[in-house]
Amino acid sequence: MKDKKKNDRCVRATWFVVGVILTVAGFICIPPLIKKYGNKAYKKSLNTDDIDFDNMGPEIVPHEDATEEE
Repeated sequence: MKDKKKNDRCVRATWFVVGVILTVAGFICIPPLIKKYGNKAYKKSLNTDDIDFDNMGPEIVPHEDATEEE
C-alpha cells in the first residue's frame, strides 16, 4: 500500500514536470521557430514568375465622391 502511494506521487510529479516543460517550450521556444521557418516557407511559396514588374505603373482609381460631383 505504501509503495503504491509513493509510486503514484512520483507519477503525478513526473506528469507535472512534463507539463511545465511543454508549457515553457510552447511559450518561449516554439514562437521564434514558427516565425523563422514560417517566413522562409512563405518566401519560397511566392511565385514571382507570374508577376511582370516592368509593366507595373501607378494606378489612378477615381473616388466615388469625385465621380458623383462631375
